[in-house]
Amino acid sequence: MRVAITGATGFVGRHVVAALESDEPPFRIRAIVRDRSRASSELPPTVVDVREADVTRPETLRGAFDGMDAVVHLVAVPTERHGSFTRVNAEGTRAVVAEAERAGVTRFVHLSAIGASPDSPYPFLRTKGEGQAAVEASRIPHVVLRPSILFGPGDDFFPRLRFSLRFPVVPLPGGGNARFQPLHVADLARAVRAALRGPMTGTYEIGGPDPATYRQMLEETMRAYRKKRLTMPLPVPLMKPAAFLFERTMADPPVTVPQLDLLAVDNTPQPNAIDQVFGIHPRPFLGGGLSYLGQRSEGA
Repeated sequence: MRVAITGATGFVGRHVVAALESDEPPFRIRAIVRDRSRASSELPPTVVDVREADVTRPETLRGAFDGMDAVVHLVAVPTERHGSFTRVNAEGTRAVVAEAERAGVTRFVHLSAIGASPDSPYPFLRTKGEGQAAVEASRIPHVVLRPSILFGPGDDFFPRLRFSLRFPVVPLPGGGNARFQPLHVADLARAVRAALRGPMTGTYEIGGPDPATYRQMLEETMRAYRKKRLTMPLPVPLMKPAAFLFERTMADPPVTVPQLDLLAVDNTPQPNAIDQVFGIHPRPFLGGGLSYLGQRSEGA
């Protein structure tokens, strides 16, 4: 199967490439990237079909999917540090769907998010929902994956929690009781592979084997970095001034105001399709799932 992957050099993209290359028979991969020079250092040398394109510039996508059987669309921005929610998550996905339809691909796998909806009050989830709606309205047979929060080597979220460990007391947004179901990125990549190979179509929510509260995720982060801190529940509105200051004074802030809102909202799959639909027994998060963070710290 010939597969084009947008965002192939990203956190999820690199793991998807690895999963598809290890399959038998292996997939023939075309990596769609914004920067070809960066791709040469971040993709395995076996990926020789690399195309440069930007989803926010539809004209650059022209021909990117020609000759492909399937498209895996992974490009998105979780914050607006590196692009507009609307331009990337919504309009960019519409552009990818339109080009995939023109190219005649026969399968489309899209990475959305739990809670994504065009009616969401949260900008990230609203624009992800608009992009998801474009995929679901297309004439291409598709699978939409809506994962909970992701973890694994190369992730961005959990290393950012380390910033809060600089302080003797760490705040818990909304009390830290929001529930998540962390999914290892390699298990997500296996779900993408199954979605390409299998007969399923539709929209599926997926997560790890067990839910974890924000408080528990912070405790796992402390365990990984071998640090222990006191915690203090705080209402989200009281935390926003600090996040606003981070946004205005730091090029790469550890947290943004929109992210704070999401940290107080449940993010668990209803139901979890990872096992029943995709045949994957996901690895656990609690009890050492973030051990790679400590290894990264020691090697730094």
